[in-house]
Amino acid sequence: MTSEPGRSVADCALKCEPPHMKFCSAFAFVPESKVCLLTETQNADFASVDPSGLVYRKSIDSDKTLVEINGKKFQVIQHRSKGDLSFARGWTQYEDGFGDETDFWIGEHS
Repeated sequence: MTSEPGRSVADCALKCEPPHMKFCSAFAFVPESKVCLLTETQNADFASVDPSGLVYRKSIDSDKTLVEINGKKFQVIQHRSKGDLSFARGWTQYEDGFGDETDFWIGEHS
């Protein structure tokens, strides 16, 4: 995982593209510190660095909801805004998905 200065989610999305980063698979924007977190690792976990933020993953899975940022499509798999939901769970719960519309992990079958 690398971190770079960033101004917005859109700025981070652009940093997650060639030629800036050749194999970027996910990113997160930390607004409090104006930092983009970028990774090549599939299913990377940003929770230790940004436990309340959105994680954007590159995806072309059409049966899941995608968000578009500057013409690029990403799948939000983790969202934490309230912070009330515990993410300390077993692997099966992560595979199945859990949460509500504000704090969630989408899982494999959502």
